[in-house]
Amino acid sequence: MGQQADPQVREQYGVVENAALQAYVQMLGRKLAGVSHRPNLEWHFTVVDSPVVNAFAIPGGYVYLTRGLLAYLGDEAELAGVMGHEIGHVTARHSVRQITREQLAQIGLGVGSVLSPTFGQFGNLAESSAGLLFLRFSRDDEREADRLGVEYAARAAYDPREVSNFFDVLGRLSAAGDRKTIPGWLSTHPDPPQRVQATRALAQEWIRDLGLVEERMVLNRENHLRNIDGMVFGNDPREGFTEGSRFYHPGLQFQIAFPSGWEIENTRSAVVSLDPQQGAQLQLSVAKTPAGTTPTEYARALASRGMVPQRSEQVTINGNNAFLGLYAIPGQGTTLAALAAFIEYRSQIFEVVGVTPDFRRYGGTLEQSIRSFDRVTEQRILRAQPDRLKIYAVRDGETLTAIAQRINNPRVDADQLAILNRLAISQPITPGRMVKIVERGY
Repeated sequence: MGQQADPQVREQYGVVENAALQAYVQMLGRKLAGVSHRPNLEWHFTVVDSPVVNAFAIPGGYVYLTRGLLAYLGDEAELAGVMGHEIGHVTARHSVRQITREQLAQIGLGVGSVLSPTFGQFGNLAESSAGLLFLRFSRDDEREADRLGVEYAARAAYDPREVSNFFDVLGRLSAAGDRKTIPGWLSTHPDPPQRVQATRALAQEWIRDLGLVEERMVLNRENHLRNIDGMVFGNDPREGFTEGSRFYHPGLQFQIAFPSGWEIENTRSAVVSLDPQQGAQLQLSVAKTPAGTTPTEYARALASRGMVPQRSEQVTINGNNAFLGLYAIPGQGTTLAALAAFIEYRSQIFEVVGVTPDFRRYGGTLEQSIRSFDRVTEQRILRAQPDRLKIYAVRDGETLTAIAQRINNPRVDADQLAILNRLAISQPITPGRMVKIVERGY
């Protein structure tokens, strides 16, 4: 199950292209797995390219951490506790039970395969960018994973008391109302204040039972900071961003205008826009087809697999050859209309598909958006760069407020720097202390 799901997860969210960071996480993961209840499992640890603060695991020993999570961890001991928690989900077989209920086929969330009967995800918006959260464990499962995470961190000689610090950060992020950073699993996980108390008590028990002494318990704060230095922070505009209702992708050099007021979510494999009333959905993805395939050839290949349009035409969309077809897709108790354009652009086929059960109402809106697909020529868009996490040595007399003013990043203020560094915004900081800052991109 894990082997089948892993490629889907990697495609969906992308893998952070930093060999040193991946090696750091794999080294720590294997160390923790070695003291777990299943040390002989073939474990895999991967940092995925998402700004959401999260970690998750699937059966077979596949554990994933987001770069968003790594940014908010204070030291290696905290990372050990989080990874131990996810290892615990695997050793306790939580993910096997949950995936059996949710069905393995749902892991891909339907993104990238819109023209198929499995597009039953209509209206779900693929769980937004927090689609990583397809496994929703019970509170009892989470408590057991917390317990195992503390145990594994302690057995690997990390300070198990650090585990509780991360739950403090979760609580602060939740209180700050950062919906895009903290996903919705707080509604099913134990509350952060309860987890702080429980994990602190567990840590003291393991320190006593294992005879751990203060000076020998590992923190490795500076090592952790060195490994995350330069990491992308927040959304990466190179992978696509929105201005109003218009979506730009600098890497693939295209733009599209989604209907005004629709919610837009972007993943590595598709960008999806959803009508607020959930009456229609638009999705754009790049087709998996050999280079040089024409739109008509692609449509014929779909027809040979049973996807025959009710009506179609060859059109030109902003100078690009395209095939526009109307399809009927069997849904759950109804038939969905899918207006699909296959657009030849930069030697690839771009699929832009609008799906609705009410084509009379939404058809014109969907077609207008589909026909807005165009190339990007504006250098401001093409040269967009992400914000990056940097490690900074504090100067004499500086506070986070002063540092934030000097950096002048409109997306990261002093309050967010305070959460990143577990400091108060006006607190005097020891000169030379290494802190996290966020350098603005452009």
